[in-house]
Amino acid sequence: MTENLQIQRDIIKDLLDRITSPSRKGREGAVEALAVSTRDENWRPDELIRQGGIEIVASLLHDKNTHIVVSALDIITATASGGEEEALIEAGVIAVLNEIQDHKAAVVQKKVREALWVLEPEVEEVVTSKPQDEY
Repeated sequence: MTENLQIQRDIIKDLLDRITSPSRKGREGAVEALAVSTRDENWRPDELIRQGGIEIVASLLHDKNTHIVVSALDIITATASGGEEEALIEAGVIAVLNEIQDHKAAVVQKKVREALWVLEPEVEEVVTSKPQDEY
């Protein structure tokens, strides 16, 4: 079990290193590989968070390459779905998602809506009383 954990740590570190490399092709392949890894039923976002991956992935949301942006959005959605909404919120991801809501690519707009749906609290949870209740 610990060997598998170490392998997962090494893979995530390698992918994050490639994502931050100056090579556009290397970044694209690495972020796509990381996005695919989130589809595994055993994937957990804690190692990504531990290695500073949220900030790295969030920085890709302004990339000119739509494939990179879509993969980054998939990772963000998977991280939120994995129970780590708070880590994403603390990293300022919602503000970045709001900035790119009107992206030129329809697929990015759709993925942003999906990510925000997972990240933002439901209106019913936030509103505890309506003004007319106080009369």
